[in-house]
Amino acid sequence: MDLSAISTPDLMRLEDALKRGELGIPFSGHGLRSLGLESLVSHAPTLSGLGRDAARLLVTAVLRDRGSRGRRPELVWTGPETKQSGARDTAVVLSDLFSSAQQSVLIAGFVFDHGATVLSALHQAMQRGVNCRLFADGDAARHFRRDNWPFGPPFPEVFRFVPAAGVFASLHAKCVVVDHHLVFVTSANFTDRGQNRNIEVGVLLHDENLAAVVEGQFSSARCFVEER
Repeated sequence: MDLSAISTPDLMRLEDALKRGELGIPFSGHGLRSLGLESLVSHAPTLSGLGRDAARLLVTAVLRDRGSRGRRPELVWTGPETKQSGARDTAVVLSDLFSSAQQSVLIAGFVFDHGATVLSALHQAMQRGVNCRLFADGDAARHFRRDNWPFGPPFPEVFRFVPAAGVFASLHAKCVVVDHHLVFVTSANFTDRGQNRNIEVGVLLHDENLAAVVEGQFSSARCFVEER
């Protein structure tokens, strides 16, 4: 059974659901979709044939194998797919990152739009108690809650970039850090075009040290003010 195309966050959610007994035998497409595991629907018959315990052991083995390989960087891409693409889709990766968050999310972005769809999984994570700090440029920060957070509470902590007096500069970075170990750096803005239509490239890394450095850079910089 080939699970190589299934994202690590999806496999982790499946492993947890199997441990908790949240999936009945035989596994059904409806049951998998209810847990946000659309990517595994086509594997339902094979997983059912294995049974709950064997399926859980298989998923655990795949996750351990990925960990033992050092969790190599993953290429993330928006744009036309090539025949031999080894990249993952930007919008899928972003949604997976938000959905997998258990503690914290840091986002830095230049511009945002279509928040109702682009940030929906983030709101769901925050409803589970996940903390979010969002760093954005100028008007993107000033009007973030009004224009790109239609969900109501809970709200992210929003920080606006303020360049030094007389300096023409912007916060042009686009990155996400999840749970102090997942780092996603991308050229894609948090917009419909950036996530779904442009040609964009990024990289997803599993690196606690890098995550700490990125978070430290934003947390300690004196060029941000919190939007109230």
